Amino acid sequence: MTVFQRFCFYSHSLPVVLLSLFLVPPAVAKELGEAPYRPGDYVVEDGKVDPNTYEGYLVYTRACMACHGPDGLGSSFAPNLIRAAERRGWADFAGTVAAGREVQPGQVMPSFADDPYVMRNIPYIFSYMKARGEGGLGRGRPRIIESMAEEAEAPSDESE
Repeated sequence: MTVFQRFCFYSHSLPVVLLSLFLVPPAVAKELGEAPYRPGDYVVEDGKVDPNTYEGYLVYTRACMACHGPDGLGSSFAPNLIRAAERRGWADFAGTVAAGREVQPGQVMPSFADDPYVMRNIPYIFSYMKARGEGGLGRGRPRIIESMAEEAEAPSDESE
């Protein structure tokens, strides 16, 4: 199946998937001025990151690193995802992860539409790439900002 055929096959569900990605719980809302979380939002302080960006790092290392390299800088057969996130923006980035892409003849990025772990974490992967590119996040495994980790783990008062 070519990338185009795969895209057509998944295109009926792609708008629903992309819409659902914008409805991510705002784990970093307080740090970002009470605004709802948007894909690409991140917080970097002294080399530490918010919980969502850290989750993006974890998902990236599991699903993307083998082809795109340990820090998103690309490899001999897969492009630099940091630049891709900057150039293409959120919608194109998410669409490529979901549907795949034919980079060159015989060089294809696979679709991750059948991987629910990757699909629900695309916004966080995008945030990790943005933090690496423009946010000053260095190489290697980041740590979570302690105050934000505690807030993310605290039970919500909204259940009362």
